[in-house]
Amino acid sequence: MADTSQANEADETVKLPENRFELELEFVQSLASPAYLHYLASMSNDEGQSLLLDPQFKAFLSYLQKTWSQPEYSIYITYPHSLYFLDLLINNDAVCRELAQVSFRNFCHQQQFYAWQNRFITLYGGGEKKDTSDEHNASTTVAQQPDVAMTPNVS
Repeated sequence: MADTSQANEADETVKLPENRFELELEFVQSLASPAYLHYLASMSNDEGQSLLLDPQFKAFLSYLQKTWSQPEYSIYITYPHSLYFLDLLINNDAVCRELAQVSFRNFCHQQQFYAWQNRFITLYGGGEKKDTSDEHNASTTVAQQPDVAMTPNVS
């Protein structure tokens, strides 16, 4: 009878939620937010240690990194900074400690903004219009011509 109860307990611990993919994806992507990382760094485990420095939490982060860095999973990630921060959280305890500071959170947020801004400018340009004389003259001449359909026929 004892063997049956142990087998049932093992089955219960292995049972995973049906929406595990969505839950993990949402959590991994939330790691792209410096504000959320600050929240996690401010939380502590039962021993008073920062959650980001907890060995069990780091093991979970390592699992997430191994899984979500794979191409078949990473294609679903909208915020690639989440993988960068995930790597930092696993490999750099100093960053984990600093994230508890509001000034460091703000610094990370600012640097993230600059990275996004630079990427946008690199991909789409700075928003300045090129003023070539041929294009400018052509658009001006077309704009200055009267609309034939709107002018009355005076004979």
